[in-house]
Amino acid sequence: QNSFFPPSKKKGHQQQAARGVRETMAEEESVKVAVRMRLFNGREKTAGATRIVRMQNEDVGSKTYIMNPETSEEKAFSFDFSFQSHSESEQGIGPYATQDTVFNDLGKPVLYTALEGRNVCLFAYGQTGAGKSFSMLGKADPPEQQGIIPRSCLEIFRLRDLEKDDPLVEYNIQMQVVEIYCEQINDLLDDRKNWPVNGHKPKLTKDGYVVDTITRPCFTYADIEKSFSFADKNRSVGSHALNPESSRAHTIYTIAYQRSKKTSVEAKQKETIASRINLVDLAGSERSESAGTSGQMLKEGNAINLSLTALGSTIKALSEGKRPNFRDSKLTLLLQGSMTNGKVIMIAAVSPASICYDESMSTLRFAERIKMVKIRAKKNVTQDPVAEIKKEMEEMRARMQEEIDSLKTQCGEATPEGREAAEQKLAELLASKKEGEKQLKEDFEKRLKEMSETEDDRRQKATAINKNWDGAFQGASGLKPEDVKDPHLRNLNEDPRLAETLVYVFKGEITKIGKVDKSDPPHIEFNGMGMVKGHCSVERTADNKLFLNSNSPSTFVNGKVVEGRIELVHNNRLWLGNNYAFRVVYPGQEEHGEQFETTPDYLFAEAEKAEAVQQCGPEGMSAALGHQLSEALKKVEQANIIANDLHCECAFEPKILKSGDTGEATVAVSVSMPQGLLVWPWEKFSSRLVEMVRIWQQYEHCRNKGEKFEMPAATDPNNPFQDFEDQLIGQTDAWIQCLGNMLDSETEMSIISLSGSNEGKLLVSILPLDENGNEGPWDDPENEHLDPFVDSPEQLVGKNIKWKVKVKGIQFDAADMLANRTTSCKFDKVWVRYKVWAKDPAEKWTCTEPCPKACLNPTYDFEQTHEQLVTQEFRRHLERGSISFQVWGKMLATGGSVETTTKERQAEIVTQLKKHFPDVDPTGLPEGWHVLPLYKDPDGNLHLRPPAK
Repeated sequence: QNSFFPPSKKKGHQQQAARGVRETMAEEESVKVAVRMRLFNGREKTAGATRIVRMQNEDVGSKTYIMNPETSEEKAFSFDFSFQSHSESEQGIGPYATQDTVFNDLGKPVLYTALEGRNVCLFAYGQTGAGKSFSMLGKADPPEQQGIIPRSCLEIFRLRDLEKDDPLVEYNIQMQVVEIYCEQINDLLDDRKNWPVNGHKPKLTKDGYVVDTITRPCFTYADIEKSFSFADKNRSVGSHALNPESSRAHTIYTIAYQRSKKTSVEAKQKETIASRINLVDLAGSERSESAGTSGQMLKEGNAINLSLTALGSTIKALSEGKRPNFRDSKLTLLLQGSMTNGKVIMIAAVSPASICYDESMSTLRFAERIKMVKIRAKKNVTQDPVAEIKKEMEEMRARMQEEIDSLKTQCGEATPEGREAAEQKLAELLASKKEGEKQLKEDFEKRLKEMSETEDDRRQKATAINKNWDGAFQGASGLKPEDVKDPHLRNLNEDPRLAETLVYVFKGEITKIGKVDKSDPPHIEFNGMGMVKGHCSVERTADNKLFLNSNSPSTFVNGKVVEGRIELVHNNRLWLGNNYAFRVVYPGQEEHGEQFETTPDYLFAEAEKAEAVQQCGPEGMSAALGHQLSEALKKVEQANIIANDLHCECAFEPKILKSGDTGEATVAVSVSMPQGLLVWPWEKFSSRLVEMVRIWQQYEHCRNKGEKFEMPAATDPNNPFQDFEDQLIGQTDAWIQCLGNMLDSETEMSIISLSGSNEGKLLVSILPLDENGNEGPWDDPENEHLDPFVDSPEQLVGKNIKWKVKVKGIQFDAADMLANRTTSCKFDKVWVRYKVWAKDPAEKWTCTEPCPKACLNPTYDFEQTHEQLVTQEFRRHLERGSISFQVWGKMLATGGSVETTTKERQAEIVTQLKKHFPDVDPTGLPEGWHVLPLYKDPDGNLHLRPPAK
C-alpha cells in the first residue's frame, strides 16, 4: 500500500512505534518559513496591476524578490522555501509550485513530526485575499487541490486503518476550532446562540493555556471534514451578520492526535504518543496607512492590532533568547505551548500585484523576523500518563514561581517611577498564580476522567455534538450544495473557502426572508445589520419562475436597488441588508439564467455595486476608488445602524479626500458628534467600527435574552462613539528652496484641514547655521568667512549642512469661525509636528510641546537643530521639496469650559478681526454692537448658545 513515508523513514517509524522507546531529549531548530505567490485576482486585473514578485531556488533555501513599483528598486529576502504559484509558463520567476509541491516540502515534515509525538504549529499569514488558507486547507474537490491539513489527516486515518484489527492499539483523534475576534475567543464548533457574550476565558493546563470549548472526537476522515465544514459555515454566518471581516479574526484549528499501545491485552500500562497540530489562520496584514491619511495617529493597543503586535513582540523576544510575555494577548496565550515546545512552520502568502506592494512588503518583513526564532521540540511519548501529568504540572508551577521571583527582583531594582507598575504587575501575577493552581487541579481531574473514557463514550459525545449542530443555522439546508435540486441561494464570501458553504432552499410557493418575527416567523431568518421584519419574499410560480418581492431599500440584485417585484434567474447576485451576499442557483434552469465563463463570486458581486457607486460618484473616479467608496458606503451604513440602535449621537458619512503628499484621492469618514464635526481616516474608522460591532453584539445578546444592556460610559476612553484622541486639525508645507542656498526664511503657511478648509496660519522660521552651529548674521568682516551661503544647491553635495527650525505660533482664523465657520469644534492642547523629508521612512516626527491653554493664537518657544549629509537625492529635495507640518489638538466638548475667560476670547477675536479688516476698528462700534463668539447652524443662522444635547 502506498504511504507518504519515504522508504528510509517508513521502516524506522514502524520500528520505533513497536519498541515503545521513550525519548525526552528536546531538539532545537529554527522556525521553517515558506512564501507563496498566487495568481492575479479579478480586482488586480481590473486595476491593470503588474507583477512585482519573483522567486528563485538556491542550493540551500530560496530567495523571494520584490520590486518597488515607483522606484523599480528590488529587495531580496531569504527563506527556506519560495513557492511560485502565479504562472506555469512565465519564465524567470521561479519554478511553478502545485499543492503537491507544497505538501512534499512542508506537509510531510508536519506529518512525521506529529506521528513522532511532537507538537506542530502552522501559521498562515498575509493580507486578506492573498491565499493564506489555500496552502493549509485548499479545496475539497478535486483531491489534487487539497491542502496540507486534509492530506495529513487522510494519512493519519490511513495509518490507523492499518492497525484497526490490533487489540493492543488505540487511536484517539479530536478536533477543536476557535476564533479570536476583538480579544474575544469564540467556539466555531458550537451554535452561535450558545456563545458567552464576552467569549471563552483561557484556562491553565499542563499544555499551557487552553479554552474549554467543544472538542469533537473524530473516528473517520469524514468527521474531520464535517468539523471543518461546520466551522466554515459558522464563520460565514458571522461575516454576514456582523461583517467583522475575515481579515479581522484569527482562527485556530487544533487536531489532537493520540496513539496508545499496550504490551499485552492484560497490561495496565501503555505507551502513548501524543501531539497537537495547530493551524493558525492569522488576521490580514493590511497596512495601517493609506494615501491621504499618512501621519494620522491611530490608538495603539486596539483590539484589531493587539494580537498581531503581541505576536510580533513574542517572536522578537524568542529570536533574541529573551522571555516573552505571552499574556499580552489571547492569541499568544493560546499559542504559548506550541511556540515553546514544537515544530513551527509559517507560510506567508503574498500577492504578486503592484497595487499590493506595501502589504506584500509588510508580510515579507514579518516572515523574515519569525525565521530567526529557535524552538525546542520534545517528544510527547509516555509510559505512565498519570505520572507524566503530575510531573508537568509541577514544572508549570515552577515556571510560574520563576516568573514571580523575576518580577520581585525587578521591583527591587526599579526606579520609583517604574516600581509602581512592576508592583501592580506582580500583584496581578500572584492573583493569576492562585487562579492557575485551581485551574491546574481542574485540568488534572479532567484528564484523569478523559483517560478513563472508552471509545463508546467518545462516540456518544460525538453524537450529542452532531445533534447540537443540526439546528445551528436557521433556514440553511444541511445538504451539500451539489445535492440540492430545488432553486436556492448560496452565500458569497471574500474568502473562497467560506464561499457557497451555506445553502438556503426555496421549497414552497412563498419563501419569507427577514429578521426574527414571532407573530409571522420567516422561513429563512437573517438577523444581521440592515435586515428588517418581512424584509422580502421569493415566490415560485407554477411555470417554475422565481420572483423577488422586496419590502426594504436594502435589497439589491446585480448591484441595483430592487423596488417592488423582480424576476430572479440562475446566477443572479442578491444582496440583503448590510452584508448578506448570495448567488441564485436554479438547477435545471441554467440555460435560462445569466451565462458566464466562470461562476460569479463575491468580488464580481462587489464590483457591480462599486460600479453603481462609481456612476453616481465624482467624474473621473477610478475603479480602485470606486471599490473603496462602495466598501465605505456599506460600512458607514453599518456604523449608522449601530449608532441608531444604541441611541448614540453620532452620524457617519463617507468623504473623498486628496492626499497633500501624492494628490491621490482616498476615502475618509466625516463624523458628526455633539462636540462637533471631525474627519476620521479610513483606518481609524475601521478600527472603531470593529469595537462598535462588538458592543452591538453584546446589545443584541442582552436584548434577545431579556437582560439589561450597559452601554460604555461617555467618559470611557474605549467608547468608540467618543473621541478623546488628538485630532489632526490640518497640515501644511514649508518649501525649503532658500535652504538650498543656505538662506534663512520666515513663512506664514495656511493650515488646511482634511476636508479642505483653511483653519489659519502656522508661523515657522528656517535658519541656516554655520560650521560651528551658530545663526547669522555674518555681516561682521571677522565672521564673513563663516557665512554658509552658496550660489547653487549642487555646491552642498557631499557636505554636512546644519539648520534650525523654529515653530513660533499659530493664528487660527477667527473671521472664518465667526462668519463662515467650516469646523464646528474648538481644540485644546494644540501642538505641532513635522518631518524634514517625509519620504524617508527612518525619519521620526519632531514634535513641540502642547500649548497649555485653549486659545486662538497658541504660541511656542520651540527650536530644533538638524544636520544632514547632502546626497544628490537630498539636493533634489532642497530644490523641489518641503518640510511637512501637521497641527494637532484635543477636541473640546461643545459648550465646555476652557481656560480662558469670555473677555479674553473676545480680546483675541478683536485682535484677529483687526488683522483681517484693517480699515475697521472693532472696538469703535456703534452703540448696541458687540464682538461675540458665535455658533453657526447648518442653515447659516448664528446663535449665542450651542444647541441642547
